[in-house]
Amino acid sequence: MSSCLTLSIVVGMSVSDISQKAIGNLGWNDIKLTSPVFVGDTLYAESEVLAKRESQSRPTQGVVTVRTRGVKADGTEFMSFERTVLVPKRGHAIDD
Repeated sequence: MSSCLTLSIVVGMSVSDISQKAIGNLGWNDIKLTSPVFVGDTLYAESEVLAKRESQSRPTQGVVTVRTRGVKADGTEFMSFERTVLVPKRGHAIDD
């Protein structure tokens, strides 16, 4: 399976937890592709919040940095990356 397709799948699986309400992606860092993925592999994604802070220029928004890992059913990590997103604070999202 191509690296771009694998990255897209893992990012897509993390959208509801990480960036569904995001105002924007601010950056991607430390992207690692560590193991091959094959057709038929069962894939999982898990994310961990590494840092959060208030935006210095936007008082109703914050900046969150997460590490997301792609893991196969056998527990093998096949990719990881960090990304930083700009998110609305509680009570300031469009649907709040």
